This record gives sequence, C-alpha cells and structure tokens, in this order.
Amino acid sequence: MYVYSIWQNSLQSDYQGDKSTYYYKVVPRVSLSKVTGNDISFGPVKDILFTQWIAKTKGIDYDYFPGISIDWQASWISWLRTIFYFENNAKGSWNDQRIHIDYGIPFNNSLGDFRVVGTFDYTLGLHGQPETIDFKPELHYDLGKLLGHQSGHLWTGIVLNPIKNKYKIRDTPYYRTDQFSYGIFIRYSFF
Repeated sequence: MYVYSIWQNSLQSDYQGDKSTYYYKVVPRVSLSKVTGNDISFGPVKDILFTQWIAKTKGIDYDYFPGISIDWQASWISWLRTIFYFENNAKGSWNDQRIHIDYGIPFNNSLGDFRVVGTFDYTLGLHGQPETIDFKPELHYDLGKLLGHQSGHLWTGIVLNPIKNKYKIRDTPYYRTDQFSYGIFIRYSFF
C-alpha cells in the first residue's frame, strides 16, 4: 500500500487561477508472487502486481485507475516500477490509459540519508482527451533517522513538478495548464 500527499504552489507569475493546490493518492498493490506463494522473479523482473490508483486533486472528483505493475530489480536503486493503468477519471468514464514509472535512488553524506525519487506519468490522450506529461523529481531527507527513530519511514523534502496539460485540460493562453510548480512535504512510509 502506498499513500502520498502533496501541497504545491505555482512558480508562474502570469497564472490567473488558484496558485496553490493539493493532491493525494492511495495505491494498494497485490503481488502475484505473494498471492500464488511462488517466487516469479526472473532476470530484471522482481514481481508482477495488480494495482489500483485512487487519487484526489483540489477541486476535482476522485480518479480510479486499475492496472498491472512490473517491479524491477537493479543494484543501484531501492525500487523501480512500471505500471500500465486504465483510467476511470473524475469525468466518470473509462476514456484513457496511463503509463507510470517511479523509482528511488538512495545516497548519504555527512548530513544524513537521502534519496532521489522520480515519477513520470504519460497519458496517451485517447478518446479526444489531451495527452498529459507529468514529471516529478523529489529530494527526500530521512527525518526519522535524524530524530532517533527507525530509518526509512519519516521523510521530508522538496518536489519540482513540470506538467503538460494538467488535469487533462489542454493548455491555452486563456487557461494555463502547462505549469511548473514546487512544494515541500513530510511523508511517512509504513513499510
């Protein structure tokens, strides 16, 4: 299970709407290896999972995306996932498909433990929907370890978010949906 929440503020001075937003998602995943009791890993493939993305953005109804996930194995990363989703978005129809990639790369220095986390989402733009590209690099700091707790659970950091056609609305000079925003966060991971 993955839970994520963020507050963002727009960097664009010419943006006419609300310059801040929030977003959260819950992503339960069911491992084929764990359900069958068999290790299905082979080569770079660690596991295959069934997943459900449930998301909420300020001012927009819930999105529901069921999908199939591949977890990859590589020595230089904590995780790498590729997920193919079918979208049932806030407009209430199964009208698009999405490819989601996310990863985490750990490193440390004299200041503590860090990780760079990246997500990339691409919606295909089917059925008259605009194509959406959402890239979100984040820098995480292990705040829990600094406070004397178990490492790897309580994180704080910054996020940058360039996005094309935010909310699946085509960008125009009158309604800007191509945006560059930033934010800060505190995240707790249970596992």
